Amino acid sequence: MKVLFLGEGKLAQICLKVLMSDDFRNDFSVASMVSSETFQNGFRAEHEEGRDLRFISNEERNEDQIIEAVNSLGIETLISVQHKWILGEEVISAVSGKAFNLHNAKLPDYKGHNTVSFAILNDENEYSVTIHWIAPEVDSGDLALESSVEVDPSETARSLYQKTLPEAENLMKDFLRLLHKNKVPRIPLSGKGTYYGKNDWSANKVIALDDDPDLIDRKARASFFPPYEPARLDVAGKKIYCLPDAKGSKLWTKEKPLNKSNWDDPHPVHLPLK
Repeated sequence: MKVLFLGEGKLAQICLKVLMSDDFRNDFSVASMVSSETFQNGFRAEHEEGRDLRFISNEERNEDQIIEAVNSLGIETLISVQHKWILGEEVISAVSGKAFNLHNAKLPDYKGHNTVSFAILNDENEYSVTIHWIAPEVDSGDLALESSVEVDPSETARSLYQKTLPEAENLMKDFLRLLHKNKVPRIPLSGKGTYYGKNDWSANKVIALDDDPDLIDRKARASFFPPYEPARLDVAGKKIYCLPDAKGSKLWTKEKPLNKSNWDDPHPVHLPLK
């Protein structure tokens, strides 16, 4: 089965490696990729067969190029992991609806962005990773598979995200086995849920002096994802950062973002793009 893979970042790297692994390479072939140039170069440096891959930049939506690749290469399925654009009806129709997205949160409860942070702020005791059928509305397609982890009382956004990585890997393996057999479940989502925009989290980083101690604790833990700015107090025009009791928290400004893969860094090997 020919696949067009869309995405970048740590989760995308993990899922793409599953797709390219010995367990699935006889059943699936990645015919084209929509990603950033740095992610693509890193992938090509590790996978020789990736050098002939049709690369489509995700700098813009580029839906015409995606549809052309689907039609010219005989692509049957789209798999998206942290793709930065919503896919339109015409793209979904080009693969007869066989388009899937891995969303690192429970649906429909946590659509959109910064979901690990909002889950901690909302005092959830369980957190889910989902794979769903893609619909034109963001994170609204039917559920295919779901896997959950416990949220510990001391959980930070970083530690919770770290827990989801092996869950996502195993979920992708289960999904690909079902996809190969053409037995992917299709369960309608129940309820509308909540959509969290890209900029919705920033206000929750600000701690007020009269906040309840439990709320302060949750804000500090939910905002801890080095090297991004943590929770803070704004006092006399100055920022006073509030860090949870997390290992390595004193070095938060120097840490590499956990959600970025090594393929997202400028790669020393520069291969010609095709």
